Amino acid sequence: MHDSKVRGSYGPAVLAAAALLATGLAGAPAEAAARRDAPLVAAVKSADVDTVRALVGDRAVDVNEAEPDGATALHWAVHRNAAELVDLLLAAGADVSVANRYGVQPISLAAENGNAGILAALLDAGADPNATLPEGETVLMTAARTGDAASIRALLVRGADPNARDRFRGQTALMWAASRNNADAVHALAELGADLHAQTESATRPPNGNRLFYAPPPTGFTALMFAARGGHLDAMRILLAAGANINDTLSDGQSALVVAVANANWELADYMLDRGADPNLAGAGWNALHQLLRTRRMNTGFGFPAPIPSGSVDSIDVLKKMIALGGDVDARMTTNGMKDGQRNRLNRLGATPFFLAAKVTDTEAMRVLVDAGADTVTPSADGTTPLMVAAGLAIWNPGEDGGSLPGQEDEVLEAVRMCVELGNDIHAVNYRGETALHGAAFRGANNVVEYLVEQGADLDARTARGYSPLAIADGFSYSDFYKAQKHTAGLLRELMEARGIPADGAGHAIPGSVCFDCLQTRGDQIRERVEWEAELEAEFRAQLEAGQEQ
Repeated sequence: MHDSKVRGSYGPAVLAAAALLATGLAGAPAEAAARRDAPLVAAVKSADVDTVRALVGDRAVDVNEAEPDGATALHWAVHRNAAELVDLLLAAGADVSVANRYGVQPISLAAENGNAGILAALLDAGADPNATLPEGETVLMTAARTGDAASIRALLVRGADPNARDRFRGQTALMWAASRNNADAVHALAELGADLHAQTESATRPPNGNRLFYAPPPTGFTALMFAARGGHLDAMRILLAAGANINDTLSDGQSALVVAVANANWELADYMLDRGADPNLAGAGWNALHQLLRTRRMNTGFGFPAPIPSGSVDSIDVLKKMIALGGDVDARMTTNGMKDGQRNRLNRLGATPFFLAAKVTDTEAMRVLVDAGADTVTPSADGTTPLMVAAGLAIWNPGEDGGSLPGQEDEVLEAVRMCVELGNDIHAVNYRGETALHGAAFRGANNVVEYLVEQGADLDARTARGYSPLAIADGFSYSDFYKAQKHTAGLLRELMEARGIPADGAGHAIPGSVCFDCLQTRGDQIRERVEWEAELEAEFRAQLEAGQEQ
């Protein structure tokens, strides 16, 4: 599942004059040290009103003389918020449309400062209300980002285009305002003609051919989507009051509620549910319940940090509200979304909410789902059961994945017990021939190994490639990760010997060069799995459609 803050990746880029000042105007004093400043610019920099008045009054200087970076006295006066100096320079004929070396006109600096008075003066002197930075940021976008509603109104009433788009992702000023939760700016834009339903476009980006591990970034963000992603309740309220769609979706089908939940914006998600957001929208292949159970306990490390929760509402309360409002606790994912990066080998196609909670041994959520009558035994499309993933099958790397962190060992055993007691078959095998005991061996969870064996798990169960749980514990590579659980291997040997099972036969030792789903050493496996996943998804969707027709 795409974590649509995903998080920061798709919001309005801060392209504006502040950054340009850092490299342009702010750098001018250093250059001036090597030479003498233009007299007028020097006087403006020092806020010497009398000198500026004398210089422009005597016509002794060129009012538009520029420094090496192209900045004029007017740029500096606007940058310094010096309204009196701006008036003096405008009266003396200063060029309001001159751009410095970085393409910044004075009006962009006024918008950056949120100074509506100076901005209006520049507009009255002929400044272009649609002035644009080289990257495509309009003055209106700058004002929307900084949040000054008076500046926005001044621009709009003088002809600024409320729906102009930047050149990066086709974002509008309303999107910029919503992404910053600038409520007054959102209100002004919505009131004066901004398109509430405008969507972002695709950015120029090299194609990522690795479909197995990474999902392409979605497009189609509306202003409301930016508010949902950022957890911005004020902006959300104004957008909805103006007529925005609470059930907006991205190009890949993710709903606004899914986006809010993906970013752990629990209070906003709670509000959205109250305003009619549909928890069952699953255009991307998963609904808001699936996403909530993913977000509550994210895989950690490897560039996928969990989002920081926002608001005062707890995620469990949001889960309960989703269920109370008709959220489908038995919905199955119809695609292998939620890409985890290069180390993922879990195919979530067909996963139920309970399956996802079991995957990360989220026993609190598992109990909520059980109380709601959720299906607790249905496997994913490849035959992997909730018990298998709770035991440790297809986790990233022990010590990183949810349920593998310090202090969670007892919770893992509790989740495994719950799955067994709720009817999961301890002897079930998935398409690889793996069992729950293989998962416990990879996790290195000795308490789970002992429990499963007590329940009758087969110590000599073999995968489709012939490997036993002991072989996995002795050392195995999945997705470029080699992990040996020697303490678990020792326990498995003891248990096998006590039952008269040979512990040194074929299938108990694996050559160190073997690595499954490894990008660097088994590219052919990656290609085969991508093709297999596509076939599995097509077959699964056909089965779902056939079931619906019946």
